[in-house]
Amino acid sequence: MSVNLQKQEHLLHRISSRIRQSLELQEILSTAVHEIRTLLHIDRAKIYRFKPDGSGEVIAESIRGKRLPSLLGLHFPADDIPPQARQLFLKARQRVIIDVAAQRKISSKLDHIDTREPLTVKDIRYTTADPCHVEYLLGMGVLSSLILPILHQNQLWGLFAIHHSQPRQFSERELQIVQLLVDQVSIAIAQSNLLNQVQQQAQYELIVNRISSLLHSPLAINEIRQSVLEETIKALGGSSGRLYLFSESVNAHAQLYTAGDSFTSDMLEESDRWKHLMDSYDNPTSLFPTHAEVVTAWEHAGRSLLPTDLPDHPGTPNTRGIPEPKLLDFTEDTDWPDWLGADPNGPIRTALIVPLQYHHQCVGWLTVFRNGYDSEILWAGRQNFDERNQLPRRSFEAWREIKTNQSQPWRQDEVNLAQAIGIHLYMATMQKRVETMLRHEALHDRLTDLPNRLLFDEQLSLALLNTQQQGEILAVAFLDLDRFKTVNDTLGHALGDLLLKQVTQRLQKCLRKGDVVARWGGDEFTLLFPKINHIEEVGKIARRILEVLSAPFFLEGQELYASASLGVTLFPYDGKDAASLLKNADTAMYRAKQQGRNNYQLYSPEMNTKAREQLELETDLRKALIRKELLLYYQPQVDIKTGEIVSLEALLRWQHPQLGLVPPSQFIPLAEETGLICPIGEWVIRTACEQHQAWLAEGLAPVRIAVNLSARQFQQQDLVKSIVHILQETHLTPSYLEIEITESVAMQDVEFTVKVLQQLRDMGVQIAMDDFGTGYSSLNSIKHFPLHTLKIDQSFVRDLLTDPSDMAIAKAVIALGQGLNLKILAEGIETAEQLEFLRSLGCAFAQGYFFSKPLPAEAIAQVLKHAQYAYADRANQAVASRLPHPTSEEAIASSTQTLKQEISQLMQRTQALEDIIRHQEQQIAKHEQIELFLRQQLQPQESAPFQAGT
Repeated sequence: MSVNLQKQEHLLHRISSRIRQSLELQEILSTAVHEIRTLLHIDRAKIYRFKPDGSGEVIAESIRGKRLPSLLGLHFPADDIPPQARQLFLKARQRVIIDVAAQRKISSKLDHIDTREPLTVKDIRYTTADPCHVEYLLGMGVLSSLILPILHQNQLWGLFAIHHSQPRQFSERELQIVQLLVDQVSIAIAQSNLLNQVQQQAQYELIVNRISSLLHSPLAINEIRQSVLEETIKALGGSSGRLYLFSESVNAHAQLYTAGDSFTSDMLEESDRWKHLMDSYDNPTSLFPTHAEVVTAWEHAGRSLLPTDLPDHPGTPNTRGIPEPKLLDFTEDTDWPDWLGADPNGPIRTALIVPLQYHHQCVGWLTVFRNGYDSEILWAGRQNFDERNQLPRRSFEAWREIKTNQSQPWRQDEVNLAQAIGIHLYMATMQKRVETMLRHEALHDRLTDLPNRLLFDEQLSLALLNTQQQGEILAVAFLDLDRFKTVNDTLGHALGDLLLKQVTQRLQKCLRKGDVVARWGGDEFTLLFPKINHIEEVGKIARRILEVLSAPFFLEGQELYASASLGVTLFPYDGKDAASLLKNADTAMYRAKQQGRNNYQLYSPEMNTKAREQLELETDLRKALIRKELLLYYQPQVDIKTGEIVSLEALLRWQHPQLGLVPPSQFIPLAEETGLICPIGEWVIRTACEQHQAWLAEGLAPVRIAVNLSARQFQQQDLVKSIVHILQETHLTPSYLEIEITESVAMQDVEFTVKVLQQLRDMGVQIAMDDFGTGYSSLNSIKHFPLHTLKIDQSFVRDLLTDPSDMAIAKAVIALGQGLNLKILAEGIETAEQLEFLRSLGCAFAQGYFFSKPLPAEAIAQVLKHAQYAYADRANQAVASRLPHPTSEEAIASSTQTLKQEISQLMQRTQALEDIIRHQEQQIAKHEQIELFLRQQLQPQESAPFQAGT
């Protein structure tokens, strides 16, 4: 191997080693041009790098002596290298040798121009050098030139140029070495770019981590956000910036943080121009999102908002729901400075706006501004565009071009960093809002946004401490809406919730400054009234609350009236701590309900005694069924004309082991309130049916038994099935069972009532409407109910002879019943005059103490056994009460008349017995039909054969 070849090999090894060892691209490039110039003994070697605009700059150069001028740092315009030459450099890796003296050009294509694959056979062409190019080289003092392209990532990165002041030939080996060296330079460029990317990524990660640490630091939130803004401006090379965050609620204000040069427009983000600018993004949702929306957005964002895999170009859509930043260049649109409130001739030239948004959930914007900068470029020769395209440059003396206030472009990696910071800002802001909302949710009612029980306890405890220190009076009130469950059950929970919101608004209007209202739960509210000057002030506030709530509510076009019961306690008289005050206020509220609702009660110690008794009574009532303490008494229902007992009403009694016989008025409402009325009601029906069958077994004639159903019991979905089951088990003929419901129960759900009653009537069960006239039913509804009997409430019978209103109501009810072909029964008959008056109106049946008080089963059995017409004399007594007292002359006629009446009664009784026998035969004949019907009612459940009573 020749010495020269050894030097060449050594040169390649040295340059390769330098590339592997050095991390600085500029050092590698300088070494490369120096070693090549030394190896080839030429005057100049240089590396020429292209700019994005197509111009180029000499970034590395090695020259020998002063034979050729230095071009290092000089820029060359883009049109110095024609587009066609650029394409050949890029696609064919064309190598060009110019012999200026011979005006010859040697072009060597290393790759196929179309496929860009290496050529197996060299494509070398000899042509005459372009005169302009020759003159161009002569202008630099060059007689020999070798140009090789430097490629990177399939782009023309630059040119490797070798110039010599004397004619020179290049051997094939020299060309190979130079090409290998250029390839090594390309590797070094790739290595340097990769290293720069890694370093830049590390730097950006450091910036993002620092900002993330700031966002989660224990500093005050305003201090954190201000620091983050300043760090962001510094990291992105900005001159100023703004961080705008939407308000978190309707009553709050938007938050604005600024740094650097300020604008005269403090709230430019709220301007119409800004909103128009942001319309290019999907419209965000409400600026005041719900708790669920915030939590959902935060959870989703936590899984998908990562500062990686960002788009390569701003403005492209992001499938992860992250809108791209928007770039503004104020040199291109002169209107921007005006609405920004900036000086049009001021330093700011560009802006980068980062939406803090994920999908449709936007919390604000981060904006970074950049000032303009002055640029200085050294051009190789003074530019003269009129002559450059015609003649080559004759002088390469440096010419300095200075441009002022230029817009600094935003690199994509800077846009990516800004977006990564925006993501962290969005996440931190959402997390803060979630924490705030969760804290608010923990202490407030979600429906009404009032303080909840926990917060009210804290507020009350603090108020008690202040009140005690000041020696003042404090009031605590417990408010419960009357019959709110009926609203929910009839109108639905949505309207119920709407009612609660409107009640909340009205209560808030009643408060003084410093007062507190909270939602305790359900339809219960608690109120705190500090600084009470005198007790009369509490009454005034309570009356004001009741008055405000008495006005009609309008719920989706439907008018509704509501009322409330209010209990009030005073500190320090009714309790020393929050728990006792609340307990006593609750007790007073229940006393208000017992007093008829829609009123307020001030607490008194006696209320606790009553409440304790009620609690004990409830506990005993829960055990009454198990201990068999419940009893049924029976009150006869009588045919007014004949005195015949046509039916018995089963009435519930409670034989308490300590209290004795507890009145129904005390324990029935308690059973309704606790839900015990359902199992108790079923027990009543079963016991009444069993008792009827027991009387039949004793030989007594069958008699219909009426049983009352409560509102809660009637609303049970399995009511009909339960009654059928009881009838089957007791073998009672359905026609001997009468079901009584009140008018109020029937009107709660007319459609449901008609459906249930029709099913019972189809079975043969008798249907009666109790307490008729006390409810709010319409005549249109009454005619659809499948009734047999209307019962006139005793409240209209009591003053029937003295109160014209009661008299008119009784007449109307009787006329209505006759018009609907219903039986009419009057309750609460106590005098013969009442009975006779009702008889004169056409009322057929009656019930009351005039005939008999309610009797236990044993006693009523004796009545049935010995005198089916025991009350005929009572009925006749009513008639006799209207006749004059007979005189002595009338004695014979009276006796005769009495004898006729006894004979008539005897015939009536005989006829009645025959009717009973005939009725029993009819019932036996219907037995199979009734049994088949009941089987159908219970399908697919198997049931025992139904047997009629005998």
